[in-house]
Amino acid sequence: MAEPLSFVSIEWIKPLAKQLRKIRGQRAAAVTALSDEFGDPRLLLDYYVEPHCQHHNPADYHEDDGPRSAVKTQVFPFLNQFLAHKALTQDGGNQLFILADAGMGKTSLLLMLKLAHLFAFWPQGHACELLKLGQDSLERIAKLEHKADTVLLLDALDEDPLARGRIEQRLRKLLEATCHFHHVLITCRTQFFPATGLNPLGDPCRVKVDAHLCPMVFLSLFDDHQVEDYLRRRFRDPWHAGVTRRLNPDRIKAQALLRSMQSLRFRPLLLAYIEDLLKAEGPLDEPYRVYQALVGAWLLREIRKMNRQKLDPIPSEAELWDACRIVAVYLQAQDKRSLGEDELKTLIARAPGIAHLQYMDFGGRSLLNRNSARDYRFSHYSIQEFLVAHALREGCLEQDLNRCSAHTSRLKLRVTAQMFDFLRTGLDQAHVLASLSHMDGRDLPQISLVGLGISFHDPLRNGGCGPEMLVVPAGDFIMGSAEEEFGHREEEQPPHPVIIRSPFALCRYPVTFMDYDLFCTATDYELPSDHGWGRGLHPVINVSWFDVQIYAAWLSEQTGKRYRLPSEAEWEYALRAGSSSAFFWGEAEQRADDYAWYECNSQKMSHPVGEKRPNAWGLYDMNGNVWEWTADHWHANYQGAPGNEVIWRGEGKSDDRRVFRGGSWYSKPEFLRSASRYRDIPGYRHCTLGFRLAQDLYFTLFT
Repeated sequence: MAEPLSFVSIEWIKPLAKQLRKIRGQRAAAVTALSDEFGDPRLLLDYYVEPHCQHHNPADYHEDDGPRSAVKTQVFPFLNQFLAHKALTQDGGNQLFILADAGMGKTSLLLMLKLAHLFAFWPQGHACELLKLGQDSLERIAKLEHKADTVLLLDALDEDPLARGRIEQRLRKLLEATCHFHHVLITCRTQFFPATGLNPLGDPCRVKVDAHLCPMVFLSLFDDHQVEDYLRRRFRDPWHAGVTRRLNPDRIKAQALLRSMQSLRFRPLLLAYIEDLLKAEGPLDEPYRVYQALVGAWLLREIRKMNRQKLDPIPSEAELWDACRIVAVYLQAQDKRSLGEDELKTLIARAPGIAHLQYMDFGGRSLLNRNSARDYRFSHYSIQEFLVAHALREGCLEQDLNRCSAHTSRLKLRVTAQMFDFLRTGLDQAHVLASLSHMDGRDLPQISLVGLGISFHDPLRNGGCGPEMLVVPAGDFIMGSAEEEFGHREEEQPPHPVIIRSPFALCRYPVTFMDYDLFCTATDYELPSDHGWGRGLHPVINVSWFDVQIYAAWLSEQTGKRYRLPSEAEWEYALRAGSSSAFFWGEAEQRADDYAWYECNSQKMSHPVGEKRPNAWGLYDMNGNVWEWTADHWHANYQGAPGNEVIWRGEGKSDDRRVFRGGSWYSKPEFLRSASRYRDIPGYRHCTLGFRLAQDLYFTLFT
């Protein structure tokens, strides 16, 4: 029986490291090229610990008591088995997705495979190419020869600018372009990967992208044994430890520190900087503090080196923080990873303090490196993301953008899941609200600013406050329903893509009698009837579309903010909250009792808002209780509908029917579907009909 092919092995690490120290000529040039793009392989080989992999997302399990999963296996044997098996068809079986969070070793794993090939540890007759995904990837892939004998390694789909806001289209092109290769490995952050492709037919080992059904695997968090293995390699005991039992004191300190970091101790990237983290003061129990300590220790180390070099003037720690932060903001706004020398000179002209970065010590444990083309780049993308999150958290994002360039200040920053992770604690909501106009969250259809709990009440000039508003992120979705959907009606077709280009705020609850009565009292406007069901926190009813316009204008005048009815597209987008099923909670109408007041449970009356469960973005009563007016004029179907969030107007007649959404206490389940819509004349008032308002986050009535 033929011996199984082996493409990577933990037994090769030491001989690989030994050969790497002696390389010359072409191999040395190849290693330099790898270092420029993927980091120094020498540092990788010295302390590399083989990760595990699994078929279920580690984020689905609680981490703080240690990573847990149903099945885990060592990643090298898994990859050897995958690479040795030749797929007979080109339907995706030879194209593997490797998913993991930031700093989990995705790039390091591909680099290990490439090093094993470069130093001839691979089976004969197999080539290997490692590429960072980017603007020219398809052209570079097309030029590669001997595709059928080549293993293609594609790193960082989440950093690919051509996947920004259109990842599924990018995936289709990449899979079509690489189906003729022997095997393909594509890495991506888990949060960036499109949820629509996961778990076809309930199989967690496969992902479906059009006709391609590809295998998929997640890198596991390290466990305590792997962490200890790394520490033993990093902090070796003295030769006499077996006799004297004197262990390396730095390892003992590192063990104590890592225990305090809870689940963060299982992330390989942070282990690589453990010596810097040991110098930190205060708790390191959440990602922002860990990275803050990491960057702080690095900058202090650089200042000490500049002192030894007798540079004049010596920058302060605050000046270096500013310089690094501005560079990170510039790169994020440009959707880039590296900064050319000419670009640096332009930045220095606008912010002279950035010049200090030229005198830093690059390489080794530095968080800012230079490649052979002399471009600057942060050692890991998460460092860049942290510095942008730091600008947002400190309230200086807009200032930093303006210091970059006039052009950059008009760009929107790509918002990533990792940046959200950095911002989950200690966040000043005012800073976020002030910076929303600079954010682009199109890559985050399932992760919203709502997840940060950003909500607010605007104070009224006459005293009191307006309704609670919740921030809804920018994004995209498919509006309408397919013919086969339960309860589908002709006015819901054709399903069509819609882009919500900017974040906006939406009432967390339907506007209540308490909110509306405040307006009526202040303006002597007619009080609507409550039908004897109660006022207070009951949703206001018996209000026409025209009444809502007058209330919104009053609220805008009272707060200095622009309140308005949401467009129909904004309303459905907010209801769906990233879902694509018939109901925002799934396909089962039987679960409606948990989320809505409707004909089966309402006792033929409205109920106080907030008593049922919210959708994924924290919005209550979007289904049932009362129908809700939107700004749009009625159209019999979506032929010619706008592809963004704008109001779809009719012929301009004052009696053109207007759209309302969501169903009411009187509705059957099919009217609770996300795509369901209805209409009436704008002067219509009814006991099943209310509203909620939207707010433009960047419009100020008074300056």
